[in-house]
Amino acid sequence: MFVTVSVNRVTYHELVNVVTHSVDFAILAGGKSSRLGRDKGLLDICGKPMFIWVLEACRPYANKILIVTSSIEQKKDYEERLNHFNVENVKVVVDEESKVRSPLIGAKTAFRNAESKYTFLLSCDIPLVDSNVLQLLISISKGYDAVVPRWPNGYIEPLHSIYRTDKALTAAESSLASQRYDMRSMLEKLDKILYISILIIKKFDPHLHTFLNVNKKEDLKRAERILKTRCR
Repeated sequence: MFVTVSVNRVTYHELVNVVTHSVDFAILAGGKSSRLGRDKGLLDICGKPMFIWVLEACRPYANKILIVTSSIEQKKDYEERLNHFNVENVKVVVDEESKVRSPLIGAKTAFRNAESKYTFLLSCDIPLVDSNVLQLLISISKGYDAVVPRWPNGYIEPLHSIYRTDKALTAAESSLASQRYDMRSMLEKLDKILYISILIIKKFDPHLHTFLNVNKKEDLKRAERILKTRCR
């Protein structure tokens, strides 16, 4: 079962006036980018690693913050950067061993280490993630197994979504046991999903910068330009 929220069904004022609740946040570090030549989350943007920008956006709403890495070596790299920037109360965890690398494995690790009823998954390569959008998704998540942004063409943003922790862990484990490694396979196993239209999210983030993934040098330069403008 899934529900779609569109601009025709919910008003702006109805959304912003909903009370938020506490969640854990999990930032999936991923691995080395073939296009950028190194770990994207550690790339410097305006004097800080990219993942720090993500972390700072979710800090106001987080009961607990996790960073999910794929190896002991990567875990050490992220812990070193956290120490360098004096960032406290963040737990860095490592995926269980697997011959396959996929976001779903990182998601399962996040759900397994989370403590709150809900877990918000974010990728490490979205330095412009918008706090207002995070608050929006949290505020409408009660009673759902997942709240997932969806574009008009049907494309979804499962790594910019909030999940009911226990239900999502069970679904992720089931998908991986069936050797299905995509996030959609996990969503198919959840009972109640709220798909929220990007048109609603655009009311809170008019340029939709929150979804800007840094996958290539051009993306990195664009993110830097926007952040420099914000920091003036």
